[in-house]
Amino acid sequence: SIYAEVCVPAFAEKITPVTLAIKNVVDNDYCFDRVLTVCEETSQIVEREICTYEYARDDVTAPCTTTQVTYADKSETMKVTTCNPSGYGSQGYGYGSGEHQYCREEYQTQAYRVPLVTEPKQETCKLAYPAPKKVCVTKSIEITEVKCEDKIENKCFNVAKFEDSSVTIEQKETVIGEPSCEQLTLTLPTQACSKHQPYHG
Repeated sequence: SIYAEVCVPAFAEKITPVTLAIKNVVDNDYCFDRVLTVCEETSQIVEREICTYEYARDDVTAPCTTTQVTYADKSETMKVTTCNPSGYGSQGYGYGSGEHQYCREEYQTQAYRVPLVTEPKQETCKLAYPAPKKVCVTKSIEITEVKCEDKIENKCFNVAKFEDSSVTIEQKETVIGEPSCEQLTLTLPTQACSKHQPYHG
């Protein structure tokens, strides 16, 4: 028998804490004021007086002042020259076909009338002019009114946000430990040899 020590490697588990940075999802409320404009239409009937003007003819009698024109008779004496034919003369020295003209001066009186404005003349005149007349009627008028107001309502809803965080985990790894040894008895097969003597007879 042979005695031997047999060793085999031993494996051990090594645990190491590791810190990791992570993001956590958390709830977050977002709020705001919602403004809603609400309008309401109302109408009412009111009485209104509407006035217009109409024009009609109006005849009146009024004193008038006119200009009175008179005429004055005047005359003026003027000297004029008159010519008459006086027989035949030499060829080429007369008027027309050899006639002589006899001219003389005489006085003529011309009468004429001159307008004169002496003094104003008072008369009565009939006049017509458009006279305004006020005409009023009452009408029913519908007045529409729109009133608006803002209604404010606070609204909130949930939104997700990320927060920085960390987590610690255990990192496991297998390492080679101290060898495991064991004493063993080894039984090896053996062979025996013998010497054979030959036999002589």
